[in-house]
Amino acid sequence: MLTPIVTYAYFAHDISDRERLMNRNNTGLILRDRNGKVFYEFGHVSVNDDVPLTAISDQMEHALVASEDKDFYQHDGFSPKGIAAAAYADVMNKDATRYGGSTLTQQLVKNKLLSSNKNFLRKYQEVAMAVAVERKYTKEEILDMYLNSVYFGEGAFGISDAAKVYFDKKPQDLTLAESSMLVGLLPAPSAYSPISGNPNLAKASQAKVLHRMAENGYISDAKAEATVATKLSYADASTSTNEYGQHFATMVIRQLQAKYGEERVTRSGFDVTTTLDLGKQKQAERIIKQRVEVMKANGGRNASLVAINPRNGEVQALVGSVDWDNKQFGQVNMATELRQPGSSFKPIYYSKALDDHAITAATVLNDHPVTFGGTYRPENFDHVFKGQMAVRDALAQSRNIPAIEVMQKVGVSAAATDAQNLGLTSVNQPDKYGLTLAVGTAEVRLIDLTNAYATFADQGVQHQRTMVLNVKDKFDHTVFKAKDKKHSWRSPEASFVLSSILSDNAARAPLYGSALNLPGRPGAVKTGTTNDNVDAWTVGYTPQLVTGVWVGNNEHEPMIGLAGGTAAGVIWRMAMTEFLRGQPVEQFSKPDDVVRVSVCKGTERRAQGGGGNTFSEYFIKGTEPTVSCVATVAPPKPKNEDKKPPKEEKPKPVKDDNKGPGNADDEEPEPPEPGDDGDPDDDGPGRGPGGGPGRGGGDEEPPTTPERPD
Repeated sequence: MLTPIVTYAYFAHDISDRERLMNRNNTGLILRDRNGKVFYEFGHVSVNDDVPLTAISDQMEHALVASEDKDFYQHDGFSPKGIAAAAYADVMNKDATRYGGSTLTQQLVKNKLLSSNKNFLRKYQEVAMAVAVERKYTKEEILDMYLNSVYFGEGAFGISDAAKVYFDKKPQDLTLAESSMLVGLLPAPSAYSPISGNPNLAKASQAKVLHRMAENGYISDAKAEATVATKLSYADASTSTNEYGQHFATMVIRQLQAKYGEERVTRSGFDVTTTLDLGKQKQAERIIKQRVEVMKANGGRNASLVAINPRNGEVQALVGSVDWDNKQFGQVNMATELRQPGSSFKPIYYSKALDDHAITAATVLNDHPVTFGGTYRPENFDHVFKGQMAVRDALAQSRNIPAIEVMQKVGVSAAATDAQNLGLTSVNQPDKYGLTLAVGTAEVRLIDLTNAYATFADQGVQHQRTMVLNVKDKFDHTVFKAKDKKHSWRSPEASFVLSSILSDNAARAPLYGSALNLPGRPGAVKTGTTNDNVDAWTVGYTPQLVTGVWVGNNEHEPMIGLAGGTAAGVIWRMAMTEFLRGQPVEQFSKPDDVVRVSVCKGTERRAQGGGGNTFSEYFIKGTEPTVSCVATVAPPKPKNEDKKPPKEEKPKPVKDDNKGPGNADDEEPEPPEPGDDGDPDDDGPGRGPGGGPGRGGGDEEPPTTPERPD
């Protein structure tokens, strides 16, 4: 008995104050970047937009009452019949907290004065408050307050905002079709929005409203059917105040709504500090617009980019499409769409094979024609087979046959399970993929693959991806504060060896030249291209930043000559160069349990001494070769060579600068050791200060001339 009395006493001031009861002050949502800069605002209310009930079309009032509370003019604030029916339905569904049957008065109360917790006490308080409101105000005043404060989606609080946002009209000018559509949005404004939500759900909800109007005698059945068939035209969505990071903002808003509910998010005046770096976001959007404009001539019309701090999982930049305002595909977020990654998937299972000690960077793989399972006869992108290759060169140059050999060592089911552990949850049908999983046939999301690579950048530790740092409400109360959640999926040793391979400029040079090298710093990178150049990928990282890029067309239309390296790779290099400008150069840190050993080429044996047939390689301690081989030394120059009669002098050939260092007759120079950039004290990974891997996925064509990053 005390509950309604205490509830009334606590909220008496709010009941007496119309504005407090409507709870629309300081509503809406503000999104800030990590440095406090506002980049997105949504749903702010102007009290001057109030319209009296007499200035709202009767059709809107009838649609609202028929749909939401048909006994509105008869009850005293609550409906015993409605509550009983809802309770019965809740019990039958085995969910006693799924309350329905709320009157318009209860809806006005529960979203304005009380928390959104669904429990019996809250429901009891809600009923007590509704009765008090009914005694204080007339039915017309309650309906007036409801229509001027209810949330319709698209940032529109109240009927005045809604009429303007959806139809560019005043409330009194709304037609029956428009009024019923707006009322139909109320159960789930964002999901049902015909502008940014699901138009089919919106239409179905509108039809329910019209049929209820017919059932309650407001319109005829024929009128309801005719109105359902009416095609509506909507106002253009305005994005002038939210110029950057629209896809990022949309993802954050949806996350908040899923956690707290749409009504609370929009009405509580949330001020959200996100992980976005607005400077990086602007750079990313500029680069993508610039490059897509160039790629249009070759059929590439869209691109997406994600940049994540691998040390905490914070998303610092996200571009979902080249142009948010493009009516065909602009609002589709390609960072979260499923696409085939091609060879950019290879580091996922190569790293597992390294961690399982199934391979080393020096393991000899076979690149030759082979048929798997009697029918699967894969090709390399260049339709050439190079014979025996070390793992380092096979991965860096993205050879497909060796990759399948590694997949066999790991196992398709084990590789799929491991990919799911790394966040690639869509890789869940190993029986369907078979060995083709090795060349990236399983669809993944760019944002997921980028965070999977972040595992390698942070020495095997993957941090849960996050986009929100903290949330405060309009009373400056902290609603949420991010906590770092992480898990070790790779050993530091395997992560280092993989990073050494992917940052090995010399190993990938036969395919890319220097097209993927980052100026003055190591960069581990892998590309991928799917059949017919439908999808082009590049994902790569330094110790402090990982960036993934996708290029293609939403409709899966092939591109002409645009591959991972020549399309996505150019964007990746430009973006990483800009993102890291002025940042300290960091090397990949070599764990103590990684050793450097001299190996005889093509033998997987430990060299005794140095020679022309040896190279230096990194090994996880315990996997280094134990069987020895003899290093060979070039034969000494004959002593009497100078006494030979001089040969007839021939004209010297003109030097071909495109052949690289030395002349055609020069002895091929020995590749430098991993991490050797000329500094004898440098023990970092890779064969140079910058880095990148081979090309990916099935049929990727190598660039004849590396494309310039401008």
